Amino acid sequence: MKWVKWVLLLAMLLSISVMASKIKLVVWCGGGTEREGLEAAIAEYKKQNPDVDFELVDVPYAQYEQKVRLGIMSGDLPDLVTITYPYAPGYMQYMIDLRPYIQKYLGITPEKYLDAMYDVAAVRIVDTNGEIRYVPLHFTMQCLWVNADYFKKAQVPFPPFGGRSDPWTWEEFVEVLRKVKQANNLPYAMSMQRTAERLFNYLGIRGVKILDENLDFTLDKDPRAKKVLEEFVNLFKENLMVPAEWIAAQDPNMAFTGGLTAVLWAGSWSTLDLLKAEKNFVPAYLPKDVEWLSCEGGRFFGAFKTGKKDREEAAAKFALWVGWKNLGYDIYLKKTYHMSAYEEHEVDYDREIMKQVQAVCGRLAEVTPNWVVTVRNSTIYSRLQTPIVNQISAVIAGQISLDEAIKNLRKEYDKLVAELGGKK
Repeated sequence: MKWVKWVLLLAMLLSISVMASKIKLVVWCGGGTEREGLEAAIAEYKKQNPDVDFELVDVPYAQYEQKVRLGIMSGDLPDLVTITYPYAPGYMQYMIDLRPYIQKYLGITPEKYLDAMYDVAAVRIVDTNGEIRYVPLHFTMQCLWVNADYFKKAQVPFPPFGGRSDPWTWEEFVEVLRKVKQANNLPYAMSMQRTAERLFNYLGIRGVKILDENLDFTLDKDPRAKKVLEEFVNLFKENLMVPAEWIAAQDPNMAFTGGLTAVLWAGSWSTLDLLKAEKNFVPAYLPKDVEWLSCEGGRFFGAFKTGKKDREEAAAKFALWVGWKNLGYDIYLKKTYHMSAYEEHEVDYDREIMKQVQAVCGRLAEVTPNWVVTVRNSTIYSRLQTPIVNQISAVIAGQISLDEAIKNLRKEYDKLVAELGGKK
């Protein structure tokens, strides 16, 4: 019987050895749909790589920047993190360069890897030294979502799938909000998340830039800026928009899916959440004024520099697998109903609505001018986002005047330029 004991002891030692060699990667993600997509991809990856385990940690969008910055300051960082487009430039320096691993794990050159993407995605993952710091997790465009039943009751057509082909002008759009709100006896007309990106898109459509192409702050120089911002604030005063969404960061999906608003200013990323509501929600064009444009966005996946080379390589390997077409990327996209960042990449979605989403967002991508990408792909805009949201939210809450908010943003901008050593 001694040999049985030796066999059991050997098996136990081998089990302990395997457990000791197993790497556990910690991933910070945005939760919700994003988490569901990563969970689906991770499940498949673990089948192929049983020596790797994962811990997913949800970080709400409103707390994301603060948590990442505190993590960088304290050194308490995960192995991998999902980063939204506007914040990506500010954290590039803390991510490992993925170029050495692209050839090793994807079997292609870094140049071919970048060439496979849409230009607006590729330009955002490369730093000034040509180092590849992120992989694309998904690609998005801002657009409207409408409750088609509410629009039908109000007898209001909407573009491009609701009986109208051209986008509304801004004046038409505001009247549409009033009409649909009244016809359906709604407390509000439109929901919009409290982000600098939504405000940037609104101002851009109205012909106003927070930063110009030279990264100069313009809100206190452009004579139209204050008027256009006042009109934005007035949408809340008129109850066309939901004050709590900007004052208290209330989730805009709550009001829209709950039937309290008829329009959601969001984007392609909302598809899965809105499908779950099982209502007649349809994507629509953003309105047009001085400009007709949208903001591209989405998430990148990056591996932090931790100084632990085995973990960094394991993180890079997984990031490239989950961010490359026809590998984990397809699993992630099918689960989340997000759009691909790669050209000529067909994903077999099982819902017809994705064709509508791609048509609406594809058209908006075509008409969006280059400055929208270049301005937002800057560290100074990345760092200015939180102050922008805080100041405009305070105006909506009646805590400060618009003049005070603009002055405060000028001070914040000047401080950032000095801190960064220039406009970059």
